[in-house]
Amino acid sequence: MAPAEGEYLVREIAGALVDIGRGQTYTDAALRVRARANIGKTGERKDVINGQTVADWMADFVPAVAARHEQTRWPAVLVLDSSTFSWTDPLTTKSLALFFILAAYGYDKDGKNGRLWKLEASPSSDTAAWAEFLSSLPGKPDSIVCDQDVAIIGAINVHWGRWAAANLVHHCEHHLSERALAAFKSDKLDSDDPVRTLFHGAFTSREKWDAFEAEITSRPRLLLTNSWLARNVTWMRGQTQGRSRIPPVYSNSAVEQPLREIRAMIRPRAFVFRNRARLNNVLILMLLARLRVDTATDYASDIRDFLNKHDGHPPRTYRATYDKTANADGEILLSSLWAPKAQLAMAEARAKKARARVQAREIAEAKESKLKLDAISLKS
Repeated sequence: MAPAEGEYLVREIAGALVDIGRGQTYTDAALRVRARANIGKTGERKDVINGQTVADWMADFVPAVAARHEQTRWPAVLVLDSSTFSWTDPLTTKSLALFFILAAYGYDKDGKNGRLWKLEASPSSDTAAWAEFLSSLPGKPDSIVCDQDVAIIGAINVHWGRWAAANLVHHCEHHLSERALAAFKSDKLDSDDPVRTLFHGAFTSREKWDAFEAEITSRPRLLLTNSWLARNVTWMRGQTQGRSRIPPVYSNSAVEQPLREIRAMIRPRAFVFRNRARLNNVLILMLLARLRVDTATDYASDIRDFLNKHDGHPPRTYRATYDKTANADGEILLSSLWAPKAQLAMAEARAKKARARVQAREIAEAKESKLKLDAISLKS
């Protein structure tokens, strides 16, 4: 079976989607599907120029293969984190955020059966971006674990209210611990120092936290350790007080691992991703791969069902994902994925480079003209 007026079979399309979810580029996936499609054919062998066909399949068929696995509400325990992709401005040598991947991991009410819940690409990771992410599903978790990210906390406040931001959030104990240990090292605390001894278990109860806090405040010469304490003491008193009442998920490390894997696949070609909708479709396939449900057989079955519902003529949606927004002057076609600040800096860098080329050409032409005039003068 193949889509109406389509050259490729459903199983070939399904195989290409599996390849994309496992980190292949559009062109690599197209080469693979073209190779499979050529097998057994007696006509002239067809080659692949680029991955545009696969890119178009993404918009048309990813929703169909993802539907059966799509989450319908937020889990009881929600773990949040993000990954940043950057670009270095050649004019200023400053690193600018290009785009972000926002990620959610979920557990049941007992803190078990964890799984990657949602991935989304965004030009920003500010409060508004996270609030949009949280509003994409209904439901309110019983516990939310995240790093000390003010944008995430602000988004929780916006979406679920001040009470949720103050009472449902549990700051990642792993990151808190890393920063505390760095302070201990800077203050040159010995391995058997009472601060280090009391630190073990300090996050697990209010009683243990109070003993740890008292030891630090009694030693004002521990400048960085006291500074770390001052930044965290108010929150940690409440967090340790209520720790026993929440499901046993205290770190966001579970979401960090799939984020690292996905980042490793995207980073080498991050600059080619400019369309937000397309990257989000890639992320859906990568999420399905992390869940180990990315089989070509199941994908083909879902695509066939989708085609049958539309009499073999699926609604072609890929053009709807094209970027059409320009800047205020109508001179620059803006990417839907990249941060506007980075895009404008890129435009300025390109313009400066073009001006430098024109100036260099004018200088070269002026030198050439002078040499010609000097040669004429010498002859005369």
